[in-house]
Amino acid sequence: MTFLAPDYTIRIVMIGRELHSIRQKLALTQAALAEEIGVTSNTVARWERDEMAISEPAARLIEKIAEEHRIAKRGR
Repeated sequence: MTFLAPDYTIRIVMIGRELHSIRQKLALTQAALAEEIGVTSNTVARWERDEMAISEPAARLIEKIAEEHRIAKRGR
């Protein structure tokens, strides 16, 4: 009998409220954050209003930026 190891994938999920909090702690405008991660300021605004889902690659990049500045994702 062969047992296959389950394939665990960690998925990064971020909601607009968290993004807004991180951006404020970084003291960045929507335009400045957008430039940092390579999207438009309109995209950041829509993410913050939860009008559009934040892609996983973008969420990972935002978390990396926050970690580099030692900012907790959930206000810890």
